[in-house]
Order: sequence, then structure tokens, then C-alpha cells
Amino acid sequence: MLARHHTLRSAPPDRVRSGSGLAPQGGIALEPSGPAQLRPHPDRRWLGLALALAITAGAAAGYFAGSAVMPVPWLAVGPLLGSLVLPPRVTAALAVWALLLAAGLVAVNPGPAAILISHLSVCVLLAGFAVVNSALRTRAQRRLGHVRAVARVAQSALLREVPEALTTARLASRYVSAASEARVGGDLLEVAPDGSRPRWLIGDTRGKGLAAVRLASVAMTSFRDACAQPGLDLPEIARVVDRSVTRAAGEEDFVTAVFAELDPAGWLQLVTCGHPPPLLVAADGGLRALSPRAYTTPLGLHPDMQPSTFMVRTGDRLLFCTDGMLEARDRAGRCFRPEEYLDTLRDPDLQAAADGLLDRLVAHAGRKLADDVALLLLEVAPPPPSGNEPAVSRFHDPHSLSGSRPLALGPAR
Repeated sequence: MLARHHTLRSAPPDRVRSGSGLAPQGGIALEPSGPAQLRPHPDRRWLGLALALAITAGAAAGYFAGSAVMPVPWLAVGPLLGSLVLPPRVTAALAVWALLLAAGLVAVNPGPAAILISHLSVCVLLAGFAVVNSALRTRAQRRLGHVRAVARVAQSALLREVPEALTTARLASRYVSAASEARVGGDLLEVAPDGSRPRWLIGDTRGKGLAAVRLASVAMTSFRDACAQPGLDLPEIARVVDRSVTRAAGEEDFVTAVFAELDPAGWLQLVTCGHPPPLLVAADGGLRALSPRAYTTPLGLHPDMQPSTFMVRTGDRLLFCTDGMLEARDRAGRCFRPEEYLDTLRDPDLQAAADGLLDRLVAHAGRKLADDVALLLLEVAPPPPSGNEPAVSRFHDPHSLSGSRPLALGPAR
């Protein structure tokens, strides 16, 4: 969820957080390709031995105290419990051991033959059911392993590697799927380096499941193709993506998105289509939302593309994220506010800042996210030498600077 790997650079094994699918050094940590293989767990081996001892203890109790204390069918409880977690061979061994002890108890205990045979028959049926249940559970786990392998391949095709450094910026990207068995969801994140003027897209599809993943794939693929065409500016690229989304979307489907392009002269152009605006954490300590001049509808709903341009400086950081982060709530119903964690956003290590923000998010939401989360944390790098790039941006639009307004800040945590 491989032909391409999404970890941006190798991370020590002890720094990869289990369960989150994240590599602290830069992106999405994927498992090796191929079906997941069932491996014996050390605790499960001890469980099999413990169940065998429990069955033996039960048989001993029945032998010395009589069947009134330990009825023969109760010996099959051990294999039944083992069938929930143990492999079929171990479960079968427990079942055979339980049947042998049951047969011994029936042979040594006096009583009506019909009742003893009935008890033994029940034990046989329960033990057989335990073995069948273990086999079916193991088969289902293997099928799930194949499905996960297909999901990993699909993820590698959808979410391409995001570089950590560009000519004009440093990047840290993270993606978390809210589904416990999923590696990719309906959020989209794509970066096109494009020489000295990198472009990127972050967005969120309406809904969840395979339909949302498919629509996200259409949007990202269209964005890649449009960026590869020479001569297209950012609003034209956004229109190309909108046409592709419109063709692929259903009647009620849409994609919220922010298209961005960073000019080496110190200008950032945005095309916002129904998506939350990014946050600018200025190098001088200021914080503001880069709100557009006019809000427009999401992709697939015929938006009127209106670019907005903002001035950025070396050392400024930009946080792009999806609503899975902004709408995450704590037990009191309060939404997560990234601007309250300025100490985390200003961490000198950009990758650590992205990881720290996700840690704060997970803690805020009680370690359970209700929606997918994609984020891109970008730090503006020093401009290239003056002889290589023009001093004035090709899309400098001073009238759009009014769209940047300060945020009302809460206390830093």
C-alpha cells in the first residue's frame, strides 16, 4: 500500500512508528511488496503450551474428583480458545490431546455407557469445530494479506515520492489514512519540482472508500500531466485538473484543492478551490492565513479560477493540510488548531516539525483520527544566484496581497 517507495529517505527502524505508517524522516513508510506472510508469534507459542497444561489440569481434576467437577466436554474448551489465535496445526494438536484425555476419562470413570459416549461425542464435535475454525481464520488472514499487498501497490502508484529539497524550498510531507487497514485514502498530495519554480497540489475528495481513491488518482494524474506541458501557468493547470475531475466525478462528487507555485523571486501563487488556506509561519515570528481574494467552488463544480499572490521570504514556513487535521476534535469537541503549536512548527528540523505536529494531532484526537490527513510543511530556501533567475516574479500581482490577513492566535503550547 512495489515498484516505488514512498519513504523519502531511509529512517532507523526504531524511529518508524508502528501503526501510523509514517517514517519520521520524510513520508510514508511502506511495507515490502508481496502478500503478508503469517509468522508465528512468540506469545502464541506460550499460549499453546499454557492451553495444553490447562487441558491436562482439567483432565486430572476430572480423574481425581469425578466428572461432576470436570465434565468431559469441557476439555474441548482449550482447542476452542486456541482456534481464535493459533495456527491449525497447533490447534489440531491441542484437539488430539484433549480427545485422548477425554477417552481416558471415559474409560476409567464408571457410569452409564450412553452418557459417557454422549460426552465423548460432544468433545469430538467441539474439537473438530476448533480445528475447522482455525483453518478458516488462517485462510481469511492470508486472503487479507493479498488484499493488503494490492493496496500497497495501488498506493505506490497514487502517492509518488515527495522530495525533501528543491531549488527554492525544503519539504516535509506526511500522509495518514484514518482507516486502520488502509494505507491510502481520499486525500491527495502531489509535488512537481519543475526546475526553479516548483508546483504542488494538496486536496481532499468528497466521501471515502474506493470511489474517493479513484477520484484522487484522477486529480493527481491530471496534475502531473498538466505540469509536464510547457507554457501552462498555474490557473491553466487548475482548469485542466478541473476538467478531468468533472469527467470522472459522479453527480455529487467533488475535490477541494489548493494549487501552489513558488517563484524564486520570493512570490507564492495560489489557486484555492474550496480548500482551507495554508498557514504562513514567518521567519520573523508572524503568523497568518494565506486566504484568497475570492473563494471559489471545489473542482468538479465549475470553479472560477482566481489566482492570489503572496510575498514570502527566506526562512518562512508554509503549512498545507487537509481538513482531516483541521476538523479533528478532542473529547470536548474542540477542533485542532495548528497555530496553537508554534513551538512545534518552528522546530529547526523540518522533518521533526512535521512529526511533532502529527504527534500533537493524534494526542488531541485521542489517538483515533476520523478522517484522512495529508500535510505538506515547506520552508522557503535562499534564492538562487542573481545571474540565474529574474529579480521580478512572472506572476507578481500586488492587488492579491490583501488576501493575507492575520490569524487570531491562541496560547502557544
